[in-house]
Order: sequence, then C-alpha cells, then structure tokens
Amino acid sequence: MRTRKNQTLHLAGFLLSLAVLSSGCSTGGGDDVRPDAPERPIRLSAGLQAVTRSVVGTGSTFTAAVGGWESDATVDYTQPASWLSTTTLTASADAADIALTPERFYSQDGGVKTYIQAWYPGGTLSEGKVAFAGDADYKGDGTDDILFASEVSGSALDFATRTLTFVHLTSQVKFTVEGDELFGEHTTLRGIVIRNTSAPTGFDVTDGSLVYDPTATLTVPGIDGTQIISPTVAFSGVPVMIPSFAQNRFSVDVHTFDEATSIDVVYRDIPVTLRGDTRMVPGKAYTIALTFAGYAVSAQASVAEWDYTGTGSGDVTADY
Repeated sequence: MRTRKNQTLHLAGFLLSLAVLSSGCSTGGGDDVRPDAPERPIRLSAGLQAVTRSVVGTGSTFTAAVGGWESDATVDYTQPASWLSTTTLTASADAADIALTPERFYSQDGGVKTYIQAWYPGGTLSEGKVAFAGDADYKGDGTDDILFASEVSGSALDFATRTLTFVHLTSQVKFTVEGDELFGEHTTLRGIVIRNTSAPTGFDVTDGSLVYDPTATLTVPGIDGTQIISPTVAFSGVPVMIPSFAQNRFSVDVHTFDEATSIDVVYRDIPVTLRGDTRMVPGKAYTIALTFAGYAVSAQASVAEWDYTGTGSGDVTADY
C-alpha cells in the first residue's frame, strides 16, 4: 500500500469561502478503499475578502451549518442529510483552518461521494428546505445577511482541489433623506416601508432560492420618529437585506409628521429605478436617496459597499 500526501483545499471566492480537505491512504491501483484503511476526515479553512456590512463583518464570529449528503448516484437534497455539522468562523481577510463540530469523515466506500453545502444562519433543515425560525442568529426583521455555499463533492479516492464559496442571497438596501426649506426644521421621518417583499424566512438547498412572502411589506427598522428632514443628507434606519426583485424597479411608502401642525403625511408608492441593471442583483448594496422638495419626493439609487457599479433615479409626486 502507498500513502497519498494530505492535500489542502484552499479558500477562494469574492465574499466568503470554505475549502474542503481530505487525507488518508488508498490501495495501489484499485477503486475501493480497504475496510481497515484509516478514515478520511473532512477539514475546512475559511477567510473573508469583503466586509458584508451586516452581522457578518471583519473580526466578528458566526456559526455556519455544513451538511453532507452521501450518494453513489445523483444526489437528492430533498432526502435527509447523511450528517449535519457546524463550524465557527471568525471573519478575516486571511484564510485560517477551522473545524467541523462534530468532525466528519468520507465514506470508506470509494464509489460513494459526499456532496457538501453550507449556509448561515443555520436554521432547521427538512425535506430540502432550511427554515430560519428559532435560530438564535436570526432576527427576522430584514437585517439578516443570508449566506449560502453551493455544492462541492469529494470522496475517499477523490482528492482534486475544490472550493466551496459563500455568496449573498439577498440585496442590501439603505436610505438617506434630505429636505428643502419647505420642510424647515419641524418635519420628522416616521417610517419607510418597502412594498412587495418580506424578510427571508428560509431557503431551498436544492437551488439556493429564498423563501419569503412577495405580497407582504417590510418596514425599515431603526427609525424612531425623531429624525428631522433637513437640507443635510442623513442616513435613515439601518440597512436591510431583502430578496432581489426580478426587475430594476421597486416602490416604497414614506411616512412623515409635521411637528408644527401635527399633520401626518404618507407618500405612497414612490418608485425607485435602478440604473445599469435589468434587475436587482444579489450581493449588491443599493443606497436610496429620498429628497423631499415641496410635496414631491425624488428618489435616486446608487450601489455601494458590496459592489461599486450601477446607479438609478426616480421622481414621484405624493398621493395624499
């Protein structure tokens, strides 16, 4: 019997990636692993090459779920996983070895492959779908950064280098507000609502698609009603991670309150049009500038943080 050298599977990917490494020995020329051969552990390394501007940022620690499906034919992700583990990662620009908890091994049957996927938040896996409800890392208010690493496969006899790469499943949206003299120093922002979307509640591991309610609305968190709409541009609320719209246009409702007259005004169905993209792109962060001028609101969209390409704009008149 001759021994193969351990082979490390290196991290690569635009945002965040894991690499799978296996080691052990095999027979001289056969296709099967001897029953008494040592088990081949699945090892991981990880690093971060882009800050996500969410709960997963440089220096932060998070726990991803890792699932393995063993099969000697085509994998069926709707079937229960052969094993589920977790791995705790510290976001860093440099790759570092990490461990599966509990540790996992490739099958000693050389004809069986292990298909591996990973995701965050971990949630609960059932019949090919991950539900986030009940996960300690899931807030459900739109501020969750949903990460998914699609399939790689390996076996006790397959040591080719392969990369498991995490990608963002959502687009990020954040808002700024600015007003002219008409609003003075007495009109406050009470709320921003994104129409026809909701916070993701899970995703499908068979195709990486998000589970959410496209008929709902999502209220931007972090707006407490005290922010004055003034000539100075200021961020409002906190960034939200939403399922990417299938077009380059979506709409918002904006609620204001005039402290001097005690009048509520709701600007409804303000359209936002993104430039340069035919649809909203996962992994992009869009900054939406809401400018109040008279009784009209103009909206401009630009891309920042995750991806630095693309702009957009739109003009609307309030419906009140």
